[in-house]
Amino acid sequence: MLEHERVGCGVAAGRGDRRAVGEVGFVAGGRAVGEGQVDGFVVRRVVMPGSGVASFTVVGPDGLPVDTVERYLAWLSAIERSPNTVRAYAHDLKLYWSFLGVRGLSWESPSVESLGEFAAWLRAPADNVIVLDDRAARRARRTVNRALSAVIGFYEYHQRNGVEFADAVIDYTRSGRGGYRPFLEGIAKGRPRGRVGRLREDRRLPRTLRIEQVRAIIAVQERLRDRFLFALLALTGMRVGQALGLRHSDFVGHERRIDIVFRDDNANGARAKSEGSIPITGELVRCYSDYMHEEYGDLDSDYVFVNLWAGRVGVPMSSETVADLVRRTRRRVGFHFTPHMLRHTYATLALRAKVPIEVISRLVTHASIETTSGTYVHPSVEDLREALTEAGMFDVVGELL
Repeated sequence: MLEHERVGCGVAAGRGDRRAVGEVGFVAGGRAVGEGQVDGFVVRRVVMPGSGVASFTVVGPDGLPVDTVERYLAWLSAIERSPNTVRAYAHDLKLYWSFLGVRGLSWESPSVESLGEFAAWLRAPADNVIVLDDRAARRARRTVNRALSAVIGFYEYHQRNGVEFADAVIDYTRSGRGGYRPFLEGIAKGRPRGRVGRLREDRRLPRTLRIEQVRAIIAVQERLRDRFLFALLALTGMRVGQALGLRHSDFVGHERRIDIVFRDDNANGARAKSEGSIPITGELVRCYSDYMHEEYGDLDSDYVFVNLWAGRVGVPMSSETVADLVRRTRRRVGFHFTPHMLRHTYATLALRAKVPIEVISRLVTHASIETTSGTYVHPSVEDLREALTEAGMFDVVGELL
């Protein structure tokens, strides 16, 4: 487990129905400027009318939202899909629209072959290149598979709304046929079943950090709020969305625990995928208390993490604010990391410390033990060697020689 006692609290020296928010909001007219522009298409964050729910849309070169994509993304938000999922699908569909433009295709003429070509286009570093080696691929197989899921979901939505031309593609994906080798040749081996063009993914170990790297991330923070945020993620394995959705009532300091509560009305769009109670250390309680006393003060807010120095003071911190903080921290510590790597590190260290898998599953609030096992139980050679040594297996087989 992480060395909790060493983490101190001190700081180191158009379509007007949807309203835009923030600096990436929709502005009718003019050339679109937003997240990750590709061939004139951009992703914009918007707010659903009436409900105030944040969603995303794709804006075309004409400065107007792509209506068919917008309706699908709005529906995903309406059925309470995670904002991170909606944002990811928006970027995937932006890429699909760019692909259609490059190939001169219409979204109203889908085919199994065109989706296979889309998968190849995503992987290829250039239009005239066929990927024969994963190291030369522009995007990872997992990324391509998510994009294909977004596109198929888009067509499934429109099929349910009576768009007949999507039938052929959707029926094929439901039939369980084919690995689609003819148009994915050179990209991946065929699979007996699965969605159109889906690539075989190599099993990947979760990316983790060394203890000294975790300590460095926490130590370089100059503000108590930021120090407490990274310490919370590192010492509990909590997701960023869970942390940003925390209310003061969730922090039960006298019992040294945090309650993770599912809420769908967080002002910053943060969501907890699952609920649970997580034990915390006395050091983390003191970090929270110092943050409340020295920086938070008498602010009138239910949220634990709020804007204090930029933007509207007292407004709940957003995922974009955390992303900016992570980028600044990377520059200061000199290595790459993501907040989710802190979660992976926590769970991996717990596993190596022989914490039972069912306990780890509860700690990281997974819906099932199978999810935890599938994510983290990938022992290295050294892990296997240690287990065999502890069991005396080397002594037993050594007597054979």
